[in-house]
Amino acid sequence: MSPAPQPELNGVRKAAILLVLLGDSAASRICDHLPQESLRALAEEISSLGDIPEETANMVLREYEQMSGHKKAFAQGGPEYAEKVFTKANEPNGGKSGVHEIIESTKNSAHALEVLRGATPQRLANALKEELPQTVALILIHLDSKTAGGALTLLPEDLRAQAVQRLAQMKPSSPEMVSRILNAFARTLQAETSEALRREMGGVKAVADLLNQAPGKVKTQILDSIEKENVELATSIRNQMFTFEDFIKIPDSGIRELLGQADKKSLAIALKTASEELKAHLFKSMSSRAVEMLKEDTEALGQIRAKDIAQAKADIVAIARKLETEGKIVLGEDVEEENA
Repeated sequence: MSPAPQPELNGVRKAAILLVLLGDSAASRICDHLPQESLRALAEEISSLGDIPEETANMVLREYEQMSGHKKAFAQGGPEYAEKVFTKANEPNGGKSGVHEIIESTKNSAHALEVLRGATPQRLANALKEELPQTVALILIHLDSKTAGGALTLLPEDLRAQAVQRLAQMKPSSPEMVSRILNAFARTLQAETSEALRREMGGVKAVADLLNQAPGKVKTQILDSIEKENVELATSIRNQMFTFEDFIKIPDSGIRELLGQADKKSLAIALKTASEELKAHLFKSMSSRAVEMLKEDTEALGQIRAKDIAQAKADIVAIARKLETEGKIVLGEDVEEENA
């Protein structure tokens, strides 16, 4: 039976495979006699090699009959092998730097991909929601389809649609740029994961959840006491206790008071990712003309970074807290209790 056809290999890849088959010592001696441009090309090619199938190795070796005595049934390339070869190669005038930058970039990318592929869709979505659509698309394309699909589903609707559009239109990018983006996001993801684990074990979120179950007067007394000792901590707890989406629990009278104080641009930005239920609740307390103008302002904003939307929501929540301090509205689920 004739062997299965092998994929076509270009000259640089054949040379890279041959260097792997020769072993790092012999390969290094060959590299001593190559120009800098060729060394850079080979370094990048060897760094990208994974397992080399026996059929491919034999095909390359058959093309170089003088090397037939050194056949190997199996070989493996990768950044570590490339580093061995080009560390031993004596490049003149300090020419190693460019080659080693490529190898280091490949190693960093491999580590970043390990971090990404070990994360859950929820963790990925939490980190991705602060990124630009083109960055989201680049990250998703490096994940398996199940994980990428799960993370995509959890993203805000606008960001999700824009990311898919970028994904469909994506063109090849330079390895250096891809490496920088992957590494930066991997660091963000690791920080998000560490913070999430801390929250799950206790901390501000746990306190906020506990206080949300307490009567209104008890909440106020506890938070006021904490604030005397640590203003920042008290603010963090309050921010976890009440979010922008919680405005759906505020009665119409409180919403009207809030809308009278809120900046219209901030409100338009905050509504970009708000639920339809919350929008409907807010619109009930506005005139039809005001609702129409707000919708037009929101649509006219175009693409807004997720962190800018989050900031707009935080600004409006801060106004609500000020109104609560002044006794004009009540936040939380204890409105009836407070009014009793």
